[in-house]
Amino acid sequence: MSDALEQLADLVRDRSGIALHGRHRIHSLAAALEKLEPGLDARGALRRARHPVGGRAFVAALLEAVAVHETFFFRQREDLDALDWRALLARAQAAGAPRVRTWVAGCSTGEEAYTLALLASEALGEPVPLELLATDLSRAALARAERGRYGARSMRHVEPALRARHFEQAGREWVVGEPLRRLVRFAQHNLVTDPPPEPRFELILCRNVLIYFEPATVERVMRSLERALAPGGELLLGAADRLCRLPDAPRGPARPARAARAWRLRGGRAGRAGHERTPGAEPASRRWRAARDEAAADAGAAAGAADRDASPAALAAALAAADAGRLSEAIAATERVLAADPLDADAHFIRGVAQLGGGDGPAAVASLRRALYVDPSFALAAFQLGRACELAGDAPAARRAYEQALRTLSPDHERQQRLAATVDLADVAAACGARLAALAKAS
Repeated sequence: MSDALEQLADLVRDRSGIALHGRHRIHSLAAALEKLEPGLDARGALRRARHPVGGRAFVAALLEAVAVHETFFFRQREDLDALDWRALLARAQAAGAPRVRTWVAGCSTGEEAYTLALLASEALGEPVPLELLATDLSRAALARAERGRYGARSMRHVEPALRARHFEQAGREWVVGEPLRRLVRFAQHNLVTDPPPEPRFELILCRNVLIYFEPATVERVMRSLERALAPGGELLLGAADRLCRLPDAPRGPARPARAARAWRLRGGRAGRAGHERTPGAEPASRRWRAARDEAAADAGAAAGAADRDASPAALAAALAAADAGRLSEAIAATERVLAADPLDADAHFIRGVAQLGGGDGPAAVASLRRALYVDPSFALAAFQLGRACELAGDAPAARRAYEQALRTLSPDHERQQRLAATVDLADVAAACGARLAALAKAS
């Protein structure tokens, strides 16, 4: 990449968080310049961006050109179907809010925001107790969202009965009905530079947005999202956010032995409920690798090769240290992994259990919640979160965590199938039941 193109990529990253330095995305930057003005090169673009009068407008147009707005209704529906709207409403009402406060961060052209409004309407009935804020960096995308007109590609997963109830047909397009429109408010917001909106939210969706960011930016945005959550609120990330950073399969002797990642934690307070054993991530399946590669190619989120190679070794060191009771060493090792990939569920889990073993309940809660944001089906993380919440004195949150663990402890689930080789899921279920009974008795 030329110096001018590097500087332009830096400018895009600083203003929007979008990382364009990877080989997968540099062509997008060049294409964006051609789209803005045929024949415009990086040096000319830098001059335009620095112009005291028109620079701000040019940069805004450039960010519009490089942003990706691929979305559709009911994208990754299994995650959306798992939302418990009645539980979310009960949580909001317990906090004094009459409606479920929801934020869709990075809403693009609005399909996901309207999908949530539709699901809440179906689950909760009229009048729908939902207050939904949908934000995006792109003014053009927000304008399309407010128009609420969608073609066959966006609507391809909407069932005919739902189309009939919530949309009106206009030629080859479908128009969002007025009842759904009233539930959604669109606004411009920069996840990287703006503070989180208020008030705090029971539900935040930020799906397939973090894949565009560098690790340090991911960490900053995650902290902002967490600050925006109401107590006990839910943060849902996207599958691409999780998949695009999966480690590659072993390629030779330079890689640590994968057997080193099958482990157990014991010692300190973390071992008082027994010797829970859980593996780290197994080699990515062929389907996961394909999904990761596709996400990286589309979004340019490929991590540096050196960082990917270092992560298994650092996790192995963390596991060995935790197993030996060297909790501070284990936490330090996970920090190295998370510096390269803030969305590594295993690293958050190991760090959380080590923090729990050291008696730091609030820190353990934060780490284990991070693991569950990345992988809501990580049942052992939910179980350990319950213990951490108990240590922190938050019995309602502990109950919710144990209940989540019980819901996701399925031997048919892909992650649980891998766990079953080293942990008896019946023991974990029994432990969750015992803690829930104890909490019910205490209340």
